[in-house]
Amino acid sequence: MCLMLYLATSDDQPLRSSPDLNVEEVENTREAVRQWFSLPTVRFIGAHTGCSCGFPSVVAEEPVEYYDRMFGDDEDREADLRSVRSLIELLRDHLSSSRQVAMYPVWDGDEGLPPKGTINLRLDAVDARTFVFSQQFLYRVTRAG
Repeated sequence: MCLMLYLATSDDQPLRSSPDLNVEEVENTREAVRQWFSLPTVRFIGAHTGCSCGFPSVVAEEPVEYYDRMFGDDEDREADLRSVRSLIELLRDHLSSSRQVAMYPVWDGDEGLPPKGTINLRLDAVDARTFVFSQQFLYRVTRAG
C-alpha cells in the first residue's frame, strides 16, 4: 500500500513528469478524494518513488512536527528531499497566482476517509529539510507574507 498525495488548486495544473515529481490526473477509482477539497482542480502528486511514499510522512492522530534525526539513516533521504523541494516549487508556482492551495496525503484506497483535521501553513515557513506530512490531515497552504 502506498501514500497518495492530492493537490487542489484554483487554476489549472498541467500534467508533468520528472525524476523527482509527477503531476497526474486522479484515477477514476480514487475520485472520492475530491469531496475534501473546495478548490476545483485536483491532481495526484507523485514523488521520485512514483507514488507519494517519497514525501516524508508519519501516521498519527495529531499533527506531528519534525524532530532532529526523525528519518535517521534513511538511505532515500536525499531523493526524498529533492521531491520535497520540487513540491515546494510547484506550490510556489500556484501561489503566485492564487491565495491558497490544499493538499491531502492519504493511504491508497482511503481517499474516501475524512481528514483527521486541518493544518494551515504559510509557504515561507516550509523548510524542505524539516517538512513532514501528518497522513490523513488536510493541508491548506497560503502564500508568503
